[in-house]
Amino acid sequence: MTSIDRLSGLSPLSPTGPAGGADARGAAIETMGEIGHRVLAWVDTASRGNGGGAQAWSQTAGNGSGFAPDLGELARRGDVYGLGELTSDLAARFGGSPAQEGALRRALDDFTRQAVVQIAGLSGAGGDQQVSGVRAALDGASRADAPAGLDGVIARFEAATATLAVQNRS
Repeated sequence: MTSIDRLSGLSPLSPTGPAGGADARGAAIETMGEIGHRVLAWVDTASRGNGGGAQAWSQTAGNGSGFAPDLGELARRGDVYGLGELTSDLAARFGGSPAQEGALRRALDDFTRQAVVQIAGLSGAGGDQQVSGVRAALDGASRADAPAGLDGVIARFEAATATLAVQNRS
């Protein structure tokens, strides 16, 4: 894929799954990409969408982990997006403290909530329009000035969440 084929300035994320490597920027962006895949999977399942948003998102975020919505988990009111696993993986990778792990989980929850509002609100729109706001948040988070380590991952999630929150109020 060339940059002309893409709408985003970011190169596609690695298809190896979330948080590859110890780089806070890369870990945050990859995890945001994976969360986007998971949100789109649920939105497509709930709205019987055509998958246009998922295709457009793949152009930005690369391939996801193969996550599939689990209606049983939804019925149990469990962790339908698998954020607990993503949080634990990132905290372990960066050697985060329990306090940092809690802050990270809240940051992932907040980002996911705003992404759901953004993506589900545009579920009838074309794929590029459906993911444009999340793509802008991802681009902003990639450029955010953030510290290294797990605190940097958290800061990037908070920046992306703030971007989405402003868009969702518009």
